[in-house]
Amino acid sequence: MEKPEFFEQVDKRGYYRPIGDVTFEKGVSMVAEAMVYARANGMTEMVANVSGLSSSFATITIFDRYAMAVRWAESAGSSLRVAVVARPEMLDPDKIALLMAQNRGANGEVFTGEAEAMAWLDGRPT
Repeated sequence: MEKPEFFEQVDKRGYYRPIGDVTFEKGVSMVAEAMVYARANGMTEMVANVSGLSSSFATITIFDRYAMAVRWAESAGSSLRVAVVARPEMLDPDKIALLMAQNRGANGEVFTGEAEAMAWLDGRPT
């Protein structure tokens, strides 16, 4: 599998910071492909910073969030810890998609800043 654009690896951690104007579905697919790449290349952690995507993330429905959660949970599996970073308006305050993904075995969390995401991955208090 070819390394996705905007992907960087440092030791066992991947950093995916895509930039562009994409549809919600395309953004979900891009992150899922980065997760699959990270797992296939032995990474155990990943920061997925989607703040650089200009899309309709802020207007997605609960059904869209469900589809995203299922796709990302399947792509990350239980072996890849994923910290998702997104703009505040992209996030559901109840973190329903996160809960759905965790119910499918995913190990992740969502943040509005990369520093907090890195602290969580490092096991430091945020």
